[in-house]
Amino acid sequence: MIVGVVHHKGGVGKTTTSINLSSGLALRDRRVLLIDMDPQAHSTKGVGVSMENGHLSVKDILLKEANALYAQYWSGDIREVIRQTQRPGLDVVPSEFHLSQTVEQLYSRFNRNFRESILASSLESVKDSYDYIIIDCPPGLGILAVNAMRASQFIVIPSIMSRLSIEGIADVLEVMERAKKGRFESYKILLTLVDPRLRMTNEYVMEELIPFKGRVLRTQITRNEAINQAQIARQDVFAFAPGSRGAEDYAHLTQELLRLWESR
Repeated sequence: MIVGVVHHKGGVGKTTTSINLSSGLALRDRRVLLIDMDPQAHSTKGVGVSMENGHLSVKDILLKEANALYAQYWSGDIREVIRQTQRPGLDVVPSEFHLSQTVEQLYSRFNRNFRESILASSLESVKDSYDYIIIDCPPGLGILAVNAMRASQFIVIPSIMSRLSIEGIADVLEVMERAKKGRFESYKILLTLVDPRLRMTNEYVMEELIPFKGRVLRTQITRNEAINQAQIARQDVFAFAPGSRGAEDYAHLTQELLRLWESR
């Protein structure tokens, strides 16, 4: 299954969720590929992969078909870009900051339908090699996020407990419907950075989510310092602090999503 982790707001936990969900699935003996679609490359760094000169990245996948001159000196496929991580069972398609320049080329050279489908086409050669492919998206709802939506069979929308973040869900759903060319029902909302002490704020947010009844995951990711420290250490929270509340929350999320996905 291909799963996009999408929200156009920054700081809502897309990368944290992508890393720890991918790692949680790998810990449960699933073969997982994490795709970093963010030019900031936080998922790449977060799983302990460093990019050096000459290393291929997701940029090369997108440029392969978008730039004929580039294709003359690199004509491989996504399997040549995949890197192993320090977590057994988890591979990554890394990113780097030049990915942002690729976006300009995609817009200038190709029509919308083609440029929005490049990632989906690239994944055809590897999708049967993995149980789950998790796509970490950048903030915004531009070409990179739309490529991820077009490729995804399921979408997770992380949202913090704030009015602006909750309101942004409607924007995600609007773009998602266009990317999928019709109504798309295979998505869930994940509440992140939850602080149980903020009772009034939490009550307000839950009221705002009433229209999304049945779409909100039971698991909530509480605000937890171990998660932040794991990112600094370039590890998933299970490796950095396996007994922490953060590890417990992401273990519950993994279990909840596996029940949902594998009961189908």
